[in-house]
Amino acid sequence: MKVRNILTAVFICIALNSFAQQSINGFSMPESVTSDGNRFFVSSQGQDVFSKDGDGFISEISADGKLIELKFAPTKGVLNAPKGMTIENGILYVADLERIVGFDINTRKTVFELTIPEAKILNDICRMENGFIAVTETLSGNIYKVNTQTKSVETIGNIPTINGISFNKSTNQIAVCTNGDTLGEGSVYIKTGNEDFKELPNISNGFFDGIEWIDDTHLLISDWVTFPTKGYGKLWIYDLDNQHPEMLLTEESIADIYYHPATKKIYMPQMLKNKVIITDKKELEMNHKQQYNKLYQYGVADAFVGGLYRGTLPLKELKLKGDFGLGAPDMLDGELTMLDGKVYQTKATGETVEPENDFKTSMLFTTFFKADTVFNIQNPIGEKVLLAQLSEKLTNKNGMYAIKITGNFDHMRTRAFPPVKDEPFPAITTIFDTQKFFEFSNTQGTLIGFHLPEYLNGINSKGFHFHFLSTDRTQGGHVLDFNGKNLKIEIAGLKSFELDIPTDKDFQNFKFDAKDNEALKRVEQGE
Repeated sequence: MKVRNILTAVFICIALNSFAQQSINGFSMPESVTSDGNRFFVSSQGQDVFSKDGDGFISEISADGKLIELKFAPTKGVLNAPKGMTIENGILYVADLERIVGFDINTRKTVFELTIPEAKILNDICRMENGFIAVTETLSGNIYKVNTQTKSVETIGNIPTINGISFNKSTNQIAVCTNGDTLGEGSVYIKTGNEDFKELPNISNGFFDGIEWIDDTHLLISDWVTFPTKGYGKLWIYDLDNQHPEMLLTEESIADIYYHPATKKIYMPQMLKNKVIITDKKELEMNHKQQYNKLYQYGVADAFVGGLYRGTLPLKELKLKGDFGLGAPDMLDGELTMLDGKVYQTKATGETVEPENDFKTSMLFTTFFKADTVFNIQNPIGEKVLLAQLSEKLTNKNGMYAIKITGNFDHMRTRAFPPVKDEPFPAITTIFDTQKFFEFSNTQGTLIGFHLPEYLNGINSKGFHFHFLSTDRTQGGHVLDFNGKNLKIEIAGLKSFELDIPTDKDFQNFKFDAKDNEALKRVEQGE
């Protein structure tokens, strides 16, 4: 392992453990934590999470993180691979492959059992209105509603690779999340009353597992990011009113979480580490604030403009470094723009698409964006005048800034380069005549950009650099000119810079132009 990677792993571990959290060990592939507000239970799937091998069990833990009884249930019979759980009227309902099993939490006796014949992998389970529960089936994507009195079952939805589910009685809403076909392309959905499920916007794709209501307008979602795991994962707090997600870094393989509204503690089963982690939501949020507004860059600008267009880093890895950024697609087919954790490619055809997580980039720079300066411009304004006003706001002339501009644009002019095919690839300065230009009128959207200082020129590009992304995500590209109005300007001062260089042979053999600095040379030589 490279020294840099070792240090990165150390820093991640320090960041994840720099706040108070408790761990309970000794479980066997723990998948879910649930509670009635007083008593807390953990499901363990055993060695094989899909087989009827009879080695699953339910444990009871205390609210403050002590193991009360490792094998609370079953006292008779078997559980094979218990996953999601919920408690309704003193009965602990457990999803166990093709069946739902219920245990009286006072007597520990099995008091309910229902097999759903077509089910193979029943996953998460939640309370609905009195007398009803809902359970997801990942293989088929079905969502079942079960009457616990009559044991009747109806299908109330179907979403491929569905996993977590949670019901909010006061708003009559069901929230669900999915793994994604490639275990990293999942999404989050919500259903209100009799409406259809709708995908929530602005949240990055992931391998979502558990989902909980924090309150009537906020969801808490666990995200493995992808599988195999990356050594760490994410928790998302999603604001339904503003359609805004906030990401918190956490440890890997966090499955069906439980949020305790009274104590604001999060109970997280860490499946692949056989433990349960208990952490305070506020402390986790405070810790994550340290991750904001750090500029991460993959690739070097001088090498890119010199012809290194071959993508060497998957987008899914960059999504762990930021949620706001700019970059170049594999083989220079257009422009890349990252907003709210999602990456969009504007091609030379003018089409804007969302590439797969495995799509690669040759250069991209990103940050977790959080503005420290916000102001509005209502009157019409052109690019030159706006950039001059922005320059006055950037008080640190040697600082790094991320800038988001949202509003209405009477005119927007962008460009994108076409793909390259034949090696050796030409320097970008020799193919300006192949650029494709796009003119948009009366459009709404966001400028995603940076202002970087002189000393980063060559590693990146000094001054202002913006890409455009329309609100409907159909228009985009590198910004050349615009006229806007009713603009919201958000500026984030960036605190640090991390450069990750490619390791492929093209980069190793690339010849950079010499940049002599006579003053530095004299200092080093002592002259």
